[in-house]
Amino acid sequence: MLKDPLEHIEQVTRRTDEYMGEKTRTVFGKYPVTFSFLVLFGVIAVLHGFEDIINRVPLFNDHPVFVFIIGLVILIFTGSLYKRLDKRLD
Repeated sequence: MLKDPLEHIEQVTRRTDEYMGEKTRTVFGKYPVTFSFLVLFGVIAVLHGFEDIINRVPLFNDHPVFVFIIGLVILIFTGSLYKRLDKRLD
């Protein structure tokens, strides 16, 4: 007995979609653990390097409160900038 032509077309489309989905996966999709470790290493390296730079500045090394205050000011500034830019896009 012959299959319904619409059902056959749906099966062919589904198989083609599954095949193309496997071929078009991103590299991150294929190797998530590898890229997660690379991103983690990159973030840790940047933070460690930034910490070493701050430790070499005598003012920041002697008065860590300045680093804390500067960090808070930057976070407040970027948060308010984000809100302003978000309102403009709406």
